[in-house]
Amino acid sequence: MTLLGTGAPDTQSDLIIDCSTSPPTLTNTGHNRFCDDWIQAFLNAAERCNPFLLRQILENFKLKAIQDMNSLKRFVRQAEMSHYALFRCCQFLQGCGNGDVLLQNARAEHSDLPEACSIIGVLEEFLREREQAQA
Repeated sequence: MTLLGTGAPDTQSDLIIDCSTSPPTLTNTGHNRFCDDWIQAFLNAAERCNPFLLRQILENFKLKAIQDMNSLKRFVRQAEMSHYALFRCCQFLQGCGNGDVLLQNARAEHSDLPEACSIIGVLEEFLREREQAQA
């Protein structure tokens, strides 16, 4: 069962859940906290062999991703006018567990807005520095 695309747009691959094995196996999984949490939810539902539960989890996953993307867009618009909003945006990206993917999508959507692109660049640099500091 192929569920959804994962990875950067240029290296996108499908997440595949193989329910013919016990326990079910996943291939092409993501490697951030957001994906890890949802993968565990998919595995728990797949063990119960309930397609309706899998569907509900998928819908919840999509809803959460859309909500996070909308929040990031709102924070970026606010950060154009306020350094405090930029700080809140950084806090949001650290806490959501999916900041890298959200920033990739935001960069693609805001490619024609130079102010937003510069803010996204600052946020990407901040996340890279945090990753290096934690490594």
